[in-house]
Amino acid sequence: MTDKWFLQDIEHQLQLRNRVVVIDPKGQCEFLLPLLDGAGYQLIKTDSNLTDHWQTVQEELLLRHEAETQYKDKPVIFYVTREQEKLSFLFDYCFTHGCLNLSNPTEWLKNKLFTNTGLQVNMDSPMLLTAAKLGVGKDLAWWKKILQNLEELISVDDELLPFLHEPDNYFKNKDKEVSRLFEEKLFELIGQPYTAKPPKTLATEVVKLLFDSLLANSVSEQLIKLYFKWVDSDTYSNSLQDYISQYKINSSTNVWGVNPNHCFPQIDRKALQEITANLRDKSYVSEKLVKIKERAKAQKVKKLIPAWWQDIITLLEFDSKPLTACNSFSKVANFYVNSFSKVDRAIRNLYANFLQDETIIRPLQEYYENLNRELLQQWFEYASAYKSDQQGYLVDLFKTAKPGIAVIVGDGVRYEIADFVASTLEKQFKVERNTMLADIPSETEHNMSALYVGNNEVLAIHKDREKKLSELSGKEITYMNLEALHYGFKADFLVLTYKDIDSTGEKLQHGAIKLFSEFEKTIADSITLLLKMGYREVHLVTDHGFVLTGLLDEADKISPSVSGKNKVSERYIRTVDKQTNPDWICFDKKYEEFNYVVVAKNHRPFKSKGVYGFSHGGFTPQEIIIPKFVFSKVKEAAKGLEVRIEDKKNLAEVIGNIFAIKLYAVKAKNDLFSSTRKVQILLFANGKQYSKSNISNMQAGSTTIVEFDFNGNDTVLASLIDVETLEQLDSVKINKSNARDFGGLF
Repeated sequence: MTDKWFLQDIEHQLQLRNRVVVIDPKGQCEFLLPLLDGAGYQLIKTDSNLTDHWQTVQEELLLRHEAETQYKDKPVIFYVTREQEKLSFLFDYCFTHGCLNLSNPTEWLKNKLFTNTGLQVNMDSPMLLTAAKLGVGKDLAWWKKILQNLEELISVDDELLPFLHEPDNYFKNKDKEVSRLFEEKLFELIGQPYTAKPPKTLATEVVKLLFDSLLANSVSEQLIKLYFKWVDSDTYSNSLQDYISQYKINSSTNVWGVNPNHCFPQIDRKALQEITANLRDKSYVSEKLVKIKERAKAQKVKKLIPAWWQDIITLLEFDSKPLTACNSFSKVANFYVNSFSKVDRAIRNLYANFLQDETIIRPLQEYYENLNRELLQQWFEYASAYKSDQQGYLVDLFKTAKPGIAVIVGDGVRYEIADFVASTLEKQFKVERNTMLADIPSETEHNMSALYVGNNEVLAIHKDREKKLSELSGKEITYMNLEALHYGFKADFLVLTYKDIDSTGEKLQHGAIKLFSEFEKTIADSITLLLKMGYREVHLVTDHGFVLTGLLDEADKISPSVSGKNKVSERYIRTVDKQTNPDWICFDKKYEEFNYVVVAKNHRPFKSKGVYGFSHGGFTPQEIIIPKFVFSKVKEAAKGLEVRIEDKKNLAEVIGNIFAIKLYAVKAKNDLFSSTRKVQILLFANGKQYSKSNISNMQAGSTTIVEFDFNGNDTVLASLIDVETLEQLDSVKINKSNARDFGGLF
């Protein structure tokens, strides 16, 4: 309000004359002068360094001459830093024009406050003047709180983060009295008497107090609120990370006594090291799990909590007791899908984070393998009931499919990956989670053939499988790699192949684990895009899952002692003769000269040539139970204004390098919600977007024409999308004609 009252007085004085003299002998109100510039007034100031009488008289004469010549018809504010009775050529202006005497600014302010609030002012003059400076931009409610001691002049809650973020710059544009008041608040906060300190030093001491108290779990309510605000701030959180990196933690710190909202990665890692070193002590683990869960649930500092804490909780809290009640193959499979697959995901995430730190991952892997061993015992006990339903799956699907179906066929998408993708999309779309059982051996050539062809026929070349699927289903199916999908592409029946998971795993082995989050995002984004492009259903299937062996010693591998002619792979062995080893399962599977496929009742690989760690081909739930998911829209969105691409026939053969796309908005019939729509055209060539139009706000019944060039391409795809929903509304293929453009000469 200080600024408003000052400007109101100026405007009142200017009502009759266009000259006002502001008298401020001590320069205490200079902080208000920027308001005059902002209001568009011409400001002329006296020089406070001129003290001799002749100097001040001469200055005032020149200032008056300047005002009456250069600014004759403009309002002028004279700001003078000398007493009224000492004025010469500006003296009469105080009476013939306007005058605002701020020789005693605190009295002026007290009168304003009493008039507007009815409250008496009990603050001393220096403090009141400081309040006046802070009151610029504040409303009357703020002043009432200040006068009634309901709020402090300087709010540490509001000012601390900007100060900590850039302490050296914070005070540069601050008034000295305001700066001193804030510094005193900071010294009060850290419990020290006021002394002159560089801003950076003071900031470091404030942060040290915060960090020390977090470690001691003794942080004050005021500091914890400021800390939460700091963590959540997009503007200031980077400086928090800088302070964290510079802070030194005592090696003797009790990691279990630290505040669960702490911000120290070293504490998290040390706590994990301690719990993995004591995994066999059940009472210890049970006690520490309470602390871990408290840390994992600290939502206000979610950004600072490692995601792997939740994986640790999932692993250590897993209850395998319900497994004993699974007395059939189907019940064991359901147990895996509904429960154990989450443990598989947890250990995979932990491998991604700690595979290079054996002291951490070795105990966790052993803990996981004990759980997995129980699962496999039940799984293999009822293995005789196993029957794959993978043969000819895509053939049957497309035979009965209606147009508008897309199928993503992943290579090596195990159930937990698909389940995670589904969990990220189920708030947007309807998700049907079903499973199928992969065929044996669960390897790409065999299982892709099972999906695409069926009848136990194995085709080594993928193009041959696609050709066979089209023949058997009787449908005109379009095939493409998932990475090539983009707006504008349209087919009634679409199959998209995604090989990154399996191929990257074979090339990088465990190095691929860190890339899985990108693979999952690619699948989720592609499903979303397909549904926005107008597909009714998007299916997600795969050829097989996979097993991660983690840290693997030579002694952990299984000796492939078989009789007769054989071919040994990591997870299975092809043999001519039937094997009788009770630790193995023998499947009748003819392939080339071999008659059987042998798998071990184990998740570990056979000793064979090649590398281990990321492999498949055996008979475990992780490899055999695979997703058969269907994604669709929950409900059709409101239709909205229909906008379409006109004159598609003219775009089939375009002469020249320039082409025009005409959009037409169909006239709505008494529908207020279908009267406008914001749309945009995207252009693609060779699978990549190369241009886009400006956004067009289409009105019902309107048309618009947008021109593009081929940019050196012979064929482009144009996709018309809704800007808000990203739904594809229409698309067209545009071809450049080989005919020459004679510019209308004929």
